[in-house]
Amino acid sequence: MNWRLIFSRDTRHLRIVVFLIVAGGAGALYVRSQVMPTDFGKRGPYRAAALTEEAAHPSVLQSDANCLKCHADVEEERAESPHKTVGCVHCHGNGRQHIAEATKAEKSPGHPIPPAEDWDGDFRTHTDLFITQDRATCLSCHTSVVGMPDFFPGINVAEHLDEQGAEEIKSRNVCFECHEGHSPGL
Repeated sequence: MNWRLIFSRDTRHLRIVVFLIVAGGAGALYVRSQVMPTDFGKRGPYRAAALTEEAAHPSVLQSDANCLKCHADVEEERAESPHKTVGCVHCHGNGRQHIAEATKAEKSPGHPIPPAEDWDGDFRTHTDLFITQDRATCLSCHTSVVGMPDFFPGINVAEHLDEQGAEEIKSRNVCFECHEGHSPGL
């Protein structure tokens, strides 16, 4: 048996495989160095500049602080209310355009601020700011469903309206016969 022949034949195949692995790895490292941003990994597993880029984008959701600058009366109503932790956007929509116009009016008095519109009953609405005296708004959170925590005030709509003696059970604003939105008086 010729060991030299066996060894050289096996080595040739191994050399090809090793060459392909090394060349592939070097190629991958080159492509990675060309594609990866220079600030990647400086502040965790992402680009460091991404933080300032994202901070520069305008906020999609408005904070309650923006609303309460002008609507201080609502803040007083909600102070002791169970709804004090519910954000304005949950019931009234984003209000971005409304707040932008209010900011302009703050700088130049007399600038018109569009009022809130009637709600169309669709939570995916494109209405900027809406009035939500609509039972669907209340029931989106307060309809008793399986898995709702015991401490959360869920209701069976038919029973509740019957117990309370509601006059217009089919009315959109039936909840507001007894409750106020900002301070429901539970």
